[in-house]
Amino acid sequence: MYVIGISSGIKHGHHDGAAVLLRDGQLVAAAEEERFTLAKHARGELPRGAINYCLSHAGITIRDVDFICSPLRTYTNYEQRLIEYFKFQFGHAPRIELYDHHVCHAASSFYGSGFREATVACFDFSGDSSSGLVAHVRDNDFKILTRFGRHNSLGLYYGMLTQYLGYQMTNDEYKVMGLSSYGNPKYLDKFAGLLRPNGIDYVLDPELDKRKRDAEIFTSDFSTRQERIFTEKMEDVLGPRRLRGQPLDQRFTDIAASGQKQLEIVTTEVVRSAIAMSGCADVCLAGGVALNCKMNMEIAAEPSVGRLYVPPVPHDAGVALGAAMLKCVEGGHAIAPLTHAYWGPEYSNDSIKATLDKIGARYDVLDDPVAACVTDLVEQRTVGWFQGRMEYGPRALGNRSILADPRSPGMKDRINLSIKYREEFRPFCPSVLYNRQAQYFEDAFDAPFMVVTFPVNEKVRELIPAVVHVDGTARIQSVHAETNPTYSRLLDEFGKAASVPMLINTSLNINEQPTVNSPLEALHTYFCSGLDVLFLGPYRLSKPS
Repeated sequence: MYVIGISSGIKHGHHDGAAVLLRDGQLVAAAEEERFTLAKHARGELPRGAINYCLSHAGITIRDVDFICSPLRTYTNYEQRLIEYFKFQFGHAPRIELYDHHVCHAASSFYGSGFREATVACFDFSGDSSSGLVAHVRDNDFKILTRFGRHNSLGLYYGMLTQYLGYQMTNDEYKVMGLSSYGNPKYLDKFAGLLRPNGIDYVLDPELDKRKRDAEIFTSDFSTRQERIFTEKMEDVLGPRRLRGQPLDQRFTDIAASGQKQLEIVTTEVVRSAIAMSGCADVCLAGGVALNCKMNMEIAAEPSVGRLYVPPVPHDAGVALGAAMLKCVEGGHAIAPLTHAYWGPEYSNDSIKATLDKIGARYDVLDDPVAACVTDLVEQRTVGWFQGRMEYGPRALGNRSILADPRSPGMKDRINLSIKYREEFRPFCPSVLYNRQAQYFEDAFDAPFMVVTFPVNEKVRELIPAVVHVDGTARIQSVHAETNPTYSRLLDEFGKAASVPMLINTSLNINEQPTVNSPLEALHTYFCSGLDVLFLGPYRLSKPS
């Protein structure tokens, strides 16, 4: 049985379109639509490019697909609109199955975890008329313990904070998270009045929500992203907001720290209460808010939590996976745990060479790209690394990555300034060999998807300054030879040369652009940035010194 799961939709508020293909419950291919349209988050677009990729990779046509599965079951006439869409775009519409948005989120995390039983918490902006849920899942039985109302939304809360600080909601929340570590939670008492825990639930002050107060001027689409989403009460409580481009002063930094801390307090209380209710200590997180790695670290540190699993796609791209998984389970198929994220397109050496030759690029052909890359890294060059299948999810995990030496104190500023073109406070994360990570990170467990932060051991912080955030933590990627032998070997060989089995790893893109998919996009990023070297398969490009 072939099942395609899709995310996003037909309205402006829909985003992070993706498509996945499962065959008898086994994941075959998965990719986000932004990698094909080159428009970040692929807002309001059904994932035509990603669907075509999945079909091509499997060598099938749309007529071989048994089901198209999607969330948005509460949307009027959505099934009929999908039928018409597939007939128009692909010439045929398979059977359509619609599921609840947040059950799809929960399924993507639970089935990906491999746990037989889990307490699942989904914290999101909104979808299918709610903003998340908590469930106790055993085998294939999803028992919903509570749902969060559409207006009582942690995604909305953090979007308000993001806007208040002068950034773009549903895009720049990670900037607020990074900024928060530079501040002190001096305004925590004020945030406690705006968002408060309530056992397995929480309460967001309804007077903050402009869409609710001014319902007569907003459609069900909510608002476009450039419109203000919070009422004047937020400024009455916190003081004047920051205008976009205005300098960051300590007050704004402390407000970021306070808002982040209150999120951690609330979600940890929800998880703690949910475990008490379910009796199950193993926890799965999902929903866009689960991209907040600082929050995830606090939840992992909660004494009542046993194992914690966060998938590589906790945001809306993951509901495509969850929807397809739900259908396969209904069909009696077992779902294998999701141990890696390498499900996207791969390009042969011949196709890479054809692209290089077409643009007249000068390059070297290498017998051993890993050895050459280690030399470049030790000599303090910044490296674009393009190998194997593209990652499914927002994190570069060693196949579409920018790599550098974590021992260099100035490397963080260098990459931010001359390659990524982004704010100087933004941190970079380390990829580290799983069997060596305990030497460097405290309380670290297997974290292959770079979605959880861990404290860096104080004894080694000075050895790896480029990947230690100002708060003494790092968001790590645990690397296994079984799932990425090439990247694992690169880390191992660099460890032998530099005595540190890790590398700076950030996505191969320029700020505000999607992570690259194809060789041509990698070349564009390389020539439009300060990257020193680019490895495309066995081919190496370098710039004059």
